[in-house]
Amino acid sequence: MPKKNATEKQVLPDPQRFNLTSFAEFLPRRDPIVGEDPGSFEGFREGMLYSLNPTTPYECVIAENLIQIEWELVQHRRMREACLLHLLKPAIANAVFEQQRELALDEACAAHVESGGTENDWQAECDFDEDEAEELGSSLAERSTARDLTERAKAYDEVSELGLNPVELMSEAYRGTLGNDYSSNKAPENHDAKVRELERRRREVKRDYDQLQQSRPHEGTLIEG
Repeated sequence: MPKKNATEKQVLPDPQRFNLTSFAEFLPRRDPIVGEDPGSFEGFREGMLYSLNPTTPYECVIAENLIQIEWELVQHRRMREACLLHLLKPAIANAVFEQQRELALDEACAAHVESGGTENDWQAECDFDEDEAEELGSSLAERSTARDLTERAKAYDEVSELGLNPVELMSEAYRGTLGNDYSSNKAPENHDAKVRELERRRREVKRDYDQLQQSRPHEGTLIEG
């Protein structure tokens, strides 16, 4: 069979040939998930596609895979933080509640002594407004995570004044030793494990995507032998 000396231009495919503005339009739309900020994924995906710049159908498939992994990483970090807050806020609120109860007991004991009694014959009873104590605890727990830096700093000091070390609280939440229900407290650890797995998958997919882009066809002359 004789050799061919014909030349041929090998170029990137044009999505307009398929009535598309981008090959990314081939990919199915993702259904929203409760818990995600409305519209956040669409903006995230658009920005990632712009950054990754897939230009072939297969690149779009791999890019979409990478985008999904990156999005899962973002969401698992958010879920881990939500788990930590779920553990930390009640701990702070309970500390406030106990503080208020102790203060009420101290005041009742002091009043008993002033009225002629003694600490030995005091029955450790007092009028304690539990609703008010719970409200104070919830308020401090919310202020401890306020977006306003000044308010959050003030709450941090108040937590410390309760005899709690905020760093130790966070450490206990991470270790799963904060509270009584150990099985539920392991949730932050579970999200950390998922984050590590997703980071490994991201490295693999990104490596494949980089190799795929490096092998893109470029305009040039091919000599057929």
